[in-house]
Amino acid sequence: MLSSNQLTQMVHKYLGLYNSTDCIQQICKWTVRESTVGGRGIIATEDILCGEVLFVDRPLIFGPRCGNVIRGCTVCSKFEDDGFFKCSLCALLLCSTECQDFHTDDCNIIAGWKKKVDIEEIDEIVMSHALAAIRALSLNQEQKQFMSALAAHTLPQHGGEIIKLKQYFEIPEEIEKDMIFACQALDTNAFQIATPYGKKEMSLRGLYPVAGLMNHSCLPNATYSYNDERQMIVKTSRFIAAGTEIFTCYSGILWGTTTRRSYLFKTKHFWCKCERCADPTENGTMLAALCCLANECTTGYLLPIEPLKSSSSWQCTACGLRVPSKIIYKIQVALGTLISTLDFQNLEQMENFLMKRVTKFVPKVNHIVVDLQCRLIWEFGDVQGYRWHELTESRLSLKLVLCRDILATLAALGLEDSHLCGLLFYHLHATLAERARRHPDLYDGLKSEIESTIERAYRILRGDISAPVDLELRYRYLGPDCEKPQQERFSILSI
Repeated sequence: MLSSNQLTQMVHKYLGLYNSTDCIQQICKWTVRESTVGGRGIIATEDILCGEVLFVDRPLIFGPRCGNVIRGCTVCSKFEDDGFFKCSLCALLLCSTECQDFHTDDCNIIAGWKKKVDIEEIDEIVMSHALAAIRALSLNQEQKQFMSALAAHTLPQHGGEIIKLKQYFEIPEEIEKDMIFACQALDTNAFQIATPYGKKEMSLRGLYPVAGLMNHSCLPNATYSYNDERQMIVKTSRFIAAGTEIFTCYSGILWGTTTRRSYLFKTKHFWCKCERCADPTENGTMLAALCCLANECTTGYLLPIEPLKSSSSWQCTACGLRVPSKIIYKIQVALGTLISTLDFQNLEQMENFLMKRVTKFVPKVNHIVVDLQCRLIWEFGDVQGYRWHELTESRLSLKLVLCRDILATLAALGLEDSHLCGLLFYHLHATLAERARRHPDLYDGLKSEIESTIERAYRILRGDISAPVDLELRYRYLGPDCEKPQQERFSILSI
């Protein structure tokens, strides 16, 4: 096992911060040390301001996420195509001759294995799921050493992709072991790679070895984004004092405590005990709250008395009613079943469910409601039938309220500079701009917020592959530095 100093040197070299030939090391404000939460982590060695870039990571390996059940090209990730075909040598799914030319490295590895069945019988989904691990076989010795230094879950469920792959190929034992370890490292450390805004592509995961050293907190102090070269840019999302550990978040940032902790235990095999998980109110956001079950109580929230104990009773904040954990669990299961009946492609159904049904069972601050609110925010203004010019005044007003509410929740969690906040600031700006376009007499009253919200969005999302395509244009014309007259500024909204 590498020492912390050895691992730090390996990390710096991988990032291009250290030149072993000239013994030159660039300035870096963090190091790898033992973590107070277990294992090793990234620790600040000096004060770091909010918004500073900590490092730019690149994936050792990447490939389609194992949750994908969609057929897609294993080179360009496109999944809406009528021309898909299997490579006759390796059975990987491709969409064009151009992509076929680019998959040579993957093909050479797989084609070297003896097939147990005909190419036509090989399941392309199995091939897709195993592809990231297959690519680990192409790593050089230094890269393999770095991957071996990462934590890796060894429970039987990790590596199932390779067991399925063996149905179709005779794979040498040593190669099988290497691929299973790659799966274990991926399941422990991989990040979902963002897709370009508005594009329909298969979801990918990548093993970013430096980012993988960051430990988890439900109140992270770092955020990350991706550029068009699949590089991960990791920045601080708040001020970090020297000696403080740098954390990311492994779960949904707006999930309630019960959901986050269950997910982390199931996928990462630990029960989170961070400051947010220990607080029944989650910094006052009430994201896990349920409606009180007492008929006469209309204002109280049910919250766990001891949130770090799954067996804890829940208590109403208003009337004091206590509810056993078994009943809470049944309510949560019923809510999950109810949500599973929704067609998330049907915006009218989602809107009706949000406005008329779900808040009968859970308060509007609950994370289930917040998730529905986010879905509507992303779609209103962007999809057919709900484009900006097609939105009713009531839907425009609804989007405005939802953006403000969720931004307030993120602010309460200290996440004002997160990627999610950047997207919400963009959508808030776009909603305000549409209102001003429709009602020019309101412009003077809205001008300041239209400018400040696009400035915040631009500062957070600039260079991000998942940023809206008109972010730069809106910033130039509707940002605080534009001196063009009102009519010319808003001309871009009719493009």
